[in-house]
Amino acid sequence: MKKKQARSRPEPDKMLLNNLAEVHRILEIHEELTGPGPGYKPNVGVLNKSAIVLLVACWEAYIEDLAKTAFDFLLSRAKSHDLFPNKVLTEASKKLRNAIDQRAVWRLAGEGWKKVLTEHKEDALKRYIGKLNTPKPGQVNELFEELLGIRSMSSNWHWPGCSVDKATKKLEELVALRGAIAHRVKTSRKVYKRSVERYVKFINRIAMETSNATRQALLERTKRAPWQFYSW
Repeated sequence: MKKKQARSRPEPDKMLLNNLAEVHRILEIHEELTGPGPGYKPNVGVLNKSAIVLLVACWEAYIEDLAKTAFDFLLSRAKSHDLFPNKVLTEASKKLRNAIDQRAVWRLAGEGWKKVLTEHKEDALKRYIGKLNTPKPGQVNELFEELLGIRSMSSNWHWPGCSVDKATKKLEELVALRGAIAHRVKTSRKVYKRSVERYVKFINRIAMETSNATRQALLERTKRAPWQFYSW
């Protein structure tokens, strides 16, 4: 990621870079053991597989942290519930509407709406954390729409030479590969070092696009940029 403005990076972006450093370290160990070159080395193939598992974990943590950070920013800027998208308000109110105690609606009185929205964030994260063990495009889209009202986050994953369809398929491919490694280590297909390197670059890119799209949504809502815009 390269910054275009002087604003500091959001904490999730910092954590992603720190976590990806661990993936790069695995690749360095690979090279230390075998020497440079993209070829498959049977004795260290497990390093490439380990790097894939860790890479998807980095992506999962990033998505959860970014959604939470963005929600907290929106809540901190809100003087009333009106700052939140209708989709978020509708989802947050379901718990009150479905409550057996009909007096539950009065929890919205005063600044009670802040607590209701905070509980909605916590409930949503708990609900999606399990799903984000396989952080595919669909799960990412659902989380960002429910927490921030951003429809189809994955529609922002495109750049010269890569369409939305290609990006979403590549992420699904990566998550599926992680699953195959986690459940069938010895029988899963070979993983090459060059493939890991390409996936690392890919995760960096869709993280950047996700960060920019989230930033834009918050800017439109609050008239304040929460963090810098990234360019590749």
